[in-house]
Amino acid sequence: MIPEARRQKIIDTLKRENIITLENLAQEFGVSRITIQRDINLLQKKGLVEKVHGGVKFDDLAQKNFETRFKSRLGANYEKKQEIAQKALQLVEDEKTIFLDSSTTLYIFSQNLFKKKFLDLNIITTSPAIAWQATGYPEIKLISTGGQLKADFNMFCGSWVLEFLDRINIDSALISAAGISPDLMLTTSDKDLANILLKVMERSKEINLLADSSKFFKEGMLSISHISRCSNIVTDSSISPEAVKKLEEIKDLRLIYN
Repeated sequence: MIPEARRQKIIDTLKRENIITLENLAQEFGVSRITIQRDINLLQKKGLVEKVHGGVKFDDLAQKNFETRFKSRLGANYEKKQEIAQKALQLVEDEKTIFLDSSTTLYIFSQNLFKKKFLDLNIITTSPAIAWQATGYPEIKLISTGGQLKADFNMFCGSWVLEFLDRINIDSALISAAGISPDLMLTTSDKDLANILLKVMERSKEINLLADSSKFFKEGMLSISHISRCSNIVTDSSISPEAVKKLEEIKDLRLIYN
């Protein structure tokens, strides 16, 4: 079991049992106490668990802290994300079906998108935040994939989402990534997100990556796909000359950055 999946199961266990010892967790998942301790330390940093004497408990404030965590991610490189959002609007056309992922970059993009008038535009998203935002725009035609809510990633996920996407034809997908590695692989830290993006790439005629300049040459735990699968890359004007050079060498890839 990969670490990310184990940590999610630890959260599920704590929600069910509330308090459990580290020894019992180590025994349940067949790993050492040190490994469990590392997992707990990471989950505590995210505000999801609370250490108690001899064990750990689910943090009842975790759900209340979600909005704070989301706003924190939203604020990171906010001006760059706004710049990207404005540029990416040119990729949207009337009478199309588009997909928006659950990243904060696409949340900011959706804020700009909803203010524009597109004819017969269908929007599909895995983001509960984007779906909620659409309630303020009754003319918007938005379809939520539904599924299991993964609050820490502001995302609906699970097999239901993959089955839903498998029945949908997408004209244009607008996605982000946790990082783009030095060998230009899109990366993420979450297995569920990786599976969703792979399915979206499979079902979409066009893939558009919206990623701020800080994401380039940054590794993530899981590789999703090579950047050459994308048709357009939209980033901010602070992208490094080295990254521009590497991207412009890829055939049939359009880079939008200035």
